[in-house]
Amino acid sequence: MIDTLLDYIYPRNIKCIICKNPIPKTNPYSLCKSCFNEINFIKNGCIKCGKPLTLFYKEEICFNCKKEDYFFERALSCVEYNDNIHRLMYSFKYGRKTYLAYPIAKVMMDKLKYEYIDFDYIIPVPIHKKRQRKRGFNQSLLIATNLGKITSKEVLDILYRKKYTRFLSNLSKKDRKNELKDVFTIKENEHKIIKKNILLVDDIFTTGSTVDEISKILIKHGSGKIYVLTFTTGKNIY
Repeated sequence: MIDTLLDYIYPRNIKCIICKNPIPKTNPYSLCKSCFNEINFIKNGCIKCGKPLTLFYKEEICFNCKKEDYFFERALSCVEYNDNIHRLMYSFKYGRKTYLAYPIAKVMMDKLKYEYIDFDYIIPVPIHKKRQRKRGFNQSLLIATNLGKITSKEVLDILYRKKYTRFLSNLSKKDRKNELKDVFTIKENEHKIIKKNILLVDDIFTTGSTVDEISKILIKHGSGKIYVLTFTTGKNIY
């Protein structure tokens, strides 16, 4: 509790959140110019999964998404994953630097404005209670809470992760889907999402298996369109 309180009290705009060098308070996203310039903010992303598209790729949808039938309407990611973003996310998730949820949410807010995404509620991706006890918090809920305050949208923490799953990063897409089967449920206030557009918030988009499984559950309970927003994603391979 004390560490979390100190994180929120810690001055956000005095040191760069990546390299820790001193910066002016006016610097966007609490980044120094050098770290800011090394971040690839995704402007040309696949219209379905949101992964960045290279300049030579002339279509709006990536090759992989042509073969997929997602339950979510569209996924958006803000920045391309690289060494700097890895350090930032590691500090946030495993270094308990919870104050980083605020600048991350600011980046995500600007992405929403850039893409003109309209939604009614924000819903964070849940983590299992065992993993949350170990980590001390749900990073997606922290980001969603800050994003809710910035956008004046209500955050509905209504999803529950029933089963403890393996880390999905080393699994194939088929194995991920099997691992996520019957994992999520809605624990309360399901009536609020009926015919409402949802912004589903997570930190990282990899294959989309987790957010797609959740989207299926939300639509099954009567929601409108599901938009997925994550802070970062990897390169598109095609």
